[in-house]
Amino acid sequence: MKIMPLKVVYLGGKQAGLIGLLTVVSFGCQVKAVVPRDSIVGDMARKLKYPIYDSVKQEEVKDILYGVDLLISVHSKELVPAEVLDIAGLGGINVHPCLYKYKGLHPISRFLAGDTSSASVGVHYMVEAVDCGEVIREIFVDINKGKASTVAEVYNILYPIYAMVLFEALEILQGGIMYGVKK
Repeated sequence: MKIMPLKVVYLGGKQAGLIGLLTVVSFGCQVKAVVPRDSIVGDMARKLKYPIYDSVKQEEVKDILYGVDLLISVHSKELVPAEVLDIAGLGGINVHPCLYKYKGLHPISRFLAGDTSSASVGVHYMVEAVDCGEVIREIFVDINKGKASTVAEVYNILYPIYAMVLFEALEILQGGIMYGVKK
């Protein structure tokens, strides 16, 4: 049985967003639109010749969403309204560091100030409440805070995990489509 590639709209920014976009491309997704947070993701989307938009709330993006399977967000700052999430066949997913403990803004700063050495990158379904949707996949890694004591140092450890966890989540979602299981 031939598996059809997932059709996606991608939102992302910064280095993690670039890693996410390249992971989506390497997985074989058909990227129908990109909403970049910054020039890091925007420049790559232009090189890959993807249509670029300013906001997921634009009517053109909403129209595109009616024909896609999934909205994917990696370090996008745009809050996606529920009525937009409901358009794509599988809804939306978000990739977030330390999802298990530090939802919302500045999770790595809060991780560094916290009492744990266990960091993670998780993928969850997007719902109206920020970072509260069902977790699809989360990968944990132990961080030695003596060697990684800044936000940048922790992110450098987590960047490869972004690619792995997003790829695994896409495999799970692709398998669900193949077997008729949808959210």
